[in-house]
Amino acid sequence: MNTKYEITDLAHEKYPFLHRIRALRDIGSEVKAGDLGGFVECESNLSFESGDDAWIFDDAIAAGEGCVDKGSVLRERAIVCGCAYASHSTEMSGDSRAEDDAYIRGARLSQCARVSGNGMVLQSPTTKVSPILTGNCAVYGKVMGDVMLAGSVVVISDETISNDSLDTLSIDERGRTILRAPSRDELVPRQPQENQKRPKDKGRDR
Repeated sequence: MNTKYEITDLAHEKYPFLHRIRALRDIGSEVKAGDLGGFVECESNLSFESGDDAWIFDDAIAAGEGCVDKGSVLRERAIVCGCAYASHSTEMSGDSRAEDDAYIRGARLSQCARVSGNGMVLQSPTTKVSPILTGNCAVYGKVMGDVMLAGSVVVISDETISNDSLDTLSIDERGRTILRAPSRDELVPRQPQENQKRPKDKGRDR
């Protein structure tokens, strides 16, 4: 039983098969009982599982077989449609869009960023850092980890861009650059550890 939100009779002006949602209880820190949200086509578009704070704000849309769950949020005019899936605290805003069979896990999309086809944009399983997509970039392949895509960059099908390093990989029309925190260039004293292993000799003379 859905005790999280109800689908109202307030239809979308352009797509009358979509209707606004209204919160039936407080959801997270932003949504209060009675607040109106964005648009859905049916209940399967937005999770109503207990403890799931996923929400659709403003004029954002989840339609078709698209699904928003596990703390993810859509803001402004963002759209999840087709069979796309936004999960694990994904945040989409602006006119960003996930369509077709796209899978977005823990990423940030803004402006006109788009994930299409079988595109995947995933948080790194090791560093837990999320990709950031902005501008007019489009992803049809796979993007994972500490990656920032901007401008009109396109990741084609079967292409994978992955970064698990301590630095951010930034890609735009000018090319690829590395963004380093200033602290990365500072040396710090070695921290003694019990039973610390010595580096291998690698054949060097002493």
